[in-house]
Parts: sequence; C-alpha cells; structure tokens
Amino acid sequence: MGWKTGLVGWTLLVASLGLWPQRAQAGRLDSVRSEVSGSSDSSSSSSDSSSSYDSDSSSDDSDSSGSCCTSSSAGGSSDGFVTRPGLRYRHYPYEGGSTNYMFTPRPTDTRARKRAAQVWGEGAWQGRGLWRSAGGLRIDGQFLGFDGDLSYYLEPAANDALYLGTANLNLIPLRTNRGILRLGGGLNTMIDGRVPAEGHREYALGWNVTSSLDLFPAWPVVISARGDVGRLYNAWMGRARASVGVMLWRMEIFGGYEHTQVGRVGLGGPMVGVRLWL
Repeated sequence: MGWKTGLVGWTLLVASLGLWPQRAQAGRLDSVRSEVSGSSDSSSSSSDSSSSYDSDSSSDDSDSSGSCCTSSSAGGSSDGFVTRPGLRYRHYPYEGGSTNYMFTPRPTDTRARKRAAQVWGEGAWQGRGLWRSAGGLRIDGQFLGFDGDLSYYLEPAANDALYLGTANLNLIPLRTNRGILRLGGGLNTMIDGRVPAEGHREYALGWNVTSSLDLFPAWPVVISARGDVGRLYNAWMGRARASVGVMLWRMEIFGGYEHTQVGRVGLGGPMVGVRLWL
C-alpha cells in the first residue's frame, strides 16, 4: 500500500498546483517570438512585422560534439546498475513479474529484442492562463537511438498558439538491467500556431544538446529525467523535466514537472501523461 499512498499524494499535489488560482497574463507566447527573433521588449508584447524571418535562413545544423566511448564490460549482479554486455530489451519494464527492463538472454531465447520504442502524450498547466499539450516518440537500440517531441502551447486570453519541438539522435553509453542513459544532439524548432488572420506566422530552427535517463528501481515504478540546452534562432533555449510513473502492463501513468526557458521567457508547470512501451 505504500506506493499507492504515494501515488495518490503525488496526484493531489499536481492537481492542487494546477487548480491554484493565478491571474491570467496574455502575451507570453508573443514574448517568446520576440526573444527568438531578437526583438524582445520586456515592457511590451506588441507584434512587430520587422520581427518576422524565414525558417530556411534561420536553420542551424546541430553541432553535436558529444562523442562517447562504448560502454565497458563489468561484472555484477543481474539486478544492479552495473553495465553488462549483451543486454536485450523486454517488451516493457517489469514484464512477466521481472525486476528490471533489460536482461541478458539465453542463446535459445528468441524473444530477446535489440531495439525498443516508446510513444507518449501529456498535458500541463503553465500558469497565468497558458496550457501545454505534447506528444513524442523514442526509439532505443544497442548503441544509437532517436527521439522527437512536439509541444502545443495555447493562450486563450490572447487568442494565441505556438508549437515548440525537438528531434535528436542519441548515443547510448550506458545500459544496465535497471537503467538507461542517453546523450545526443539535434534540432529545436518553433512553428507558429496562429491562424493567418491573427498576424504574421513565424518559424525558427536551432540546435540542441540533450541527455535523458530512465531508471527502474522496483516494480511498478519508473523514474525519468531529461535536460536540454541549445539555441532557437537568436535565443538560448533550455529544458529540464523529471517524472515518476507507475506501470500498468505496457502503459505507464506518470506525473512530474517540466520547465522550458526561451531567452528571458519561462514556460513551466506540472504535467500528467501516459507513455506506452512498445
């Protein structure tokens, strides 16, 4: 009953943060555009036609200098956090009553998989009248992986919307029975969500460096964290998030917190979501 009590407490905390009354403040998404275009004005969120630019000219190839050595072989217990060779993925964490996500198969085990995938969706309250919904995909292999995600920000008071997303190629320097670490780089993107009649639509690209971690300490808990830093045209961009989830067969129900910083504009708040392990 201990983990169930903790899950209920976490859910109540997220709900209380989301329902806490806050004064709506329109214009935050327009401030993001100003930061990205380099024409930010902290005293005003007015739209300026001179801040528009073409995404083709703002593209910036990712400069991923993160080369990482192949994980070394080391002995240890099968349930520990020590790197082990020949690990394969289960269909989902704790499958069949196991104590982990990755395992060392027997030579005759035809169910062992060298690749795995996850898809997820979530919703978040950003405070001051701003909402976020997001979805993403991740593919993990033996040494390489890919992840991509897209967040939709909606600001009803300003009749405004904006998409922020990333796409990354990852190295996997560490895989153990109870954890996986990824390091990589790729692209940041901004796509305007306004209808054409509401103003000039703006787009931007930039580079990104990312790291993420999934831990499987004990059934049915999954702990995840991620950190990103990069550029989005003229603005520095960073993201930090952490979540705790509970496995229900292939499905993970999770809650946590994510903060995205674009220049001087912060977009952050509690989140809840569902992740499907494939």
